[in-house]
Amino acid sequence: MARHITVLGAGLVGSLLSILLKKRGYEVTIYERRPDMRKQLMSAGKSINLAMSDRGWRALDLAGLRKDIEDLAIPMYGRYLHQADGSSAFQQYGTNNEAIYSVSRGELNRKLMTLAEEHGVKIFFEHKCVKVDVQENTLHMEKPGGTTET
Repeated sequence: MARHITVLGAGLVGSLLSILLKKRGYEVTIYERRPDMRKQLMSAGKSINLAMSDRGWRALDLAGLRKDIEDLAIPMYGRYLHQADGSSAFQQYGTNNEAIYSVSRGELNRKLMTLAEEHGVKIFFEHKCVKVDVQENTLHMEKPGGTTET
């Protein structure tokens, strides 16, 4: 019998974690307080893009998802620093043509949620966690309409 794990939040970390847990044989359910962002107009949210470094790619590699995400990423090899005196200088992010990658936070999140579902993760949207009872090993969730479920 597979062990069940509940993840609170279908953001970048929750979605990726759920895939990693599913690959280790766990049954995984995600509860997300927001509506399904894939069914809404794209909003910048916390930020328009994020800069993903080697650490982010390693996390995706652990889940076997690099190929699924590479098309969303744009390499950035450095930045221009603009000084008060009007001068500017290019500053490389790494050596030997190394880059960090610009990725739309929203598109990455949408893709990770879709991949989580494709791996068999169940995601329930508009479910807000209102109480965690560690002693009883239960969560109390507020569902759409205000009803509570344990």
